[in-house]
Amino acid sequence: MLKVVDQILINTPIERVWEILTNPEFIKEWDDIPENYSGGPLKLNGVIEWEGHAKMVVTEYEELKTLKLNLYLPKVELDPSNYDVNYKYTLSTNGDTILHFEIGDFSPLPNPQDYYESTVEWLNTAKAKIKELAES
Repeated sequence: MLKVVDQILINTPIERVWEILTNPEFIKEWDDIPENYSGGPLKLNGVIEWEGHAKMVVTEYEELKTLKLNLYLPKVELDPSNYDVNYKYTLSTNGDTILHFEIGDFSPLPNPQDYYESTVEWLNTAKAKIKELAES
């Protein structure tokens, strides 16, 4: 199994971090979403699609707790039932907010190490930006 697992402590209420994770106005500050995305805040079964490249579907949504998006890659010649690449964000609190990340499993994909390494790089930038947005 090839997953990226990380977490970050954010000195702000959990509601603020949830807003940063689910509101497209904030998502575009820490992640790449299509310019023409007009789907509103993320919710269960919501879809973000990069035409011909990738699609993310919200498969788990528990407000202020869990947000999970499954990634589908049409260019990968694998049946989507043969891989489960997802981005899972879990929130908890101990006075501050702890944002947990679990991303993967990349192992069934072609060149899985490339996906893993680019995700580690992306996450290092994204989590710092999420923290900055939430604490400002």
